[in-house]
Amino acid sequence: MAQTEQLTLAEASDRLDRLPASRFHAKILIVAALSLLFDTLDTAVTGFVLASLRTVWHFDAKTIGVVSAIGLSGYLVGSAICGFVADHLGRKKTILFTLILYSVFSASRGLTHTVGVFAFFNFFTWFFVGAESSTVPPYLAELWPSRIRGKLVGWMMAFFGAGIALSSVWALLIIPTLGWRWALFLTAPFALIGGVMRSVLPESPRWLIRVGRLADAEAVLRRVEDEVAKSTGRVLPPVAPSPGGPQVSPRRVHPRELLGTAYRSLTLMLWAAWFAEYGVLYTYQIFLPTILSAEGHSIVNSFRYSVVIYSAAIPGYVLGGYVVEWLDRKYTILLSFASVAAFGTLFGHSQSPAQIMTFAGSTVFFLSLGSTAIYTYTPELYPTEIRATAMGIASAWGRVGAVTMLLVFGHLFAIHGKSLFFLIIDPILITASIVVLCVGPPTRGKPLQEA
Repeated sequence: MAQTEQLTLAEASDRLDRLPASRFHAKILIVAALSLLFDTLDTAVTGFVLASLRTVWHFDAKTIGVVSAIGLSGYLVGSAICGFVADHLGRKKTILFTLILYSVFSASRGLTHTVGVFAFFNFFTWFFVGAESSTVPPYLAELWPSRIRGKLVGWMMAFFGAGIALSSVWALLIIPTLGWRWALFLTAPFALIGGVMRSVLPESPRWLIRVGRLADAEAVLRRVEDEVAKSTGRVLPPVAPSPGGPQVSPRRVHPRELLGTAYRSLTLMLWAAWFAEYGVLYTYQIFLPTILSAEGHSIVNSFRYSVVIYSAAIPGYVLGGYVVEWLDRKYTILLSFASVAAFGTLFGHSQSPAQIMTFAGSTVFFLSLGSTAIYTYTPELYPTEIRATAMGIASAWGRVGAVTMLLVFGHLFAIHGKSLFFLIIDPILITASIVVLCVGPPTRGKPLQEA
């Protein structure tokens, strides 16, 4: 075993990659990702709240698009900024404080009485949700062995799916009885509990090495190794060193380097994929209750249909973790985009409740598959010193897509209805698929420092 003063990123990667799957990895997954469930629950519930407020505060579908776009603008700014913060101040501190601040602003929305003030607090709520989304996936990717990373990301994304599915149940149980304010108030305590649970998580040893804290990185690695050995009840396999793995630069990396010669093609490819994926996903997530109620379904029935539709997200995320290990990340994204275009087109022409639930549910399933692939793929394509920054800015581009599509769809929905949906999403998905096919490299099974 090398001495602490000689600890390198390649060494740390070899030590983490050799570990068998254990309770430690499950604990990291559950503690870090549980609060993602409440993030997603809260943001998905926003769509149901706005559908309810539409008749209470008397605004139209265009206003829903504007309010949602303002919220996603906060997500965009938060993910772009906090990825950079996490690369400089640490993963653990960032994911801890962003969760606490998110809870405060989320609950504050329940105190509002005008759509303008609601939109103001919604901006900051989603700002800190965006900060979460750009920091948690790189953090988890840096602790998980490469051979099971895709599967674990799939299970992590299942927490997102559970949040989406639970949002419709949450709305159905709370909004008709206690009102929309309590639908927002009651998510805050769960998120705060998640913040307390996160305080016990270790810092990423890769990040500690990157900032020169070698003794702390060694201490974390030993703690992880001891915990894995104890939970599995066996001696850990020896370290098989990588031949001359790349070293981490001690200098600070500026975000503009993402568009430099080394990363430009990868960065633009990922931005296109994130733009398409989350432009479509958030438009579905936010407008679905409004679409259903506008077509004559009652609020309660539209919430019930949404339970079925959003439930498809959970198997989509979980199976996505296995598909990315089978097909590779790149080809899973292509499969997802082609399927979303097909089922989104069918949803745009659906009439009966059975058709709506079948085609919208299938669209949600394949969107979830694509999300798992993208969340697995993005951290693998950048080195430690810029990983969270790259993840944050890519995530921000996903919200640029969401803001763009929400404003366009919100403006045109009143005129054309949901049949317009496929005319918006199909060209975007086809363009992104061509870019991923031509530029995206395979990364399946590669150690993080080599991918």
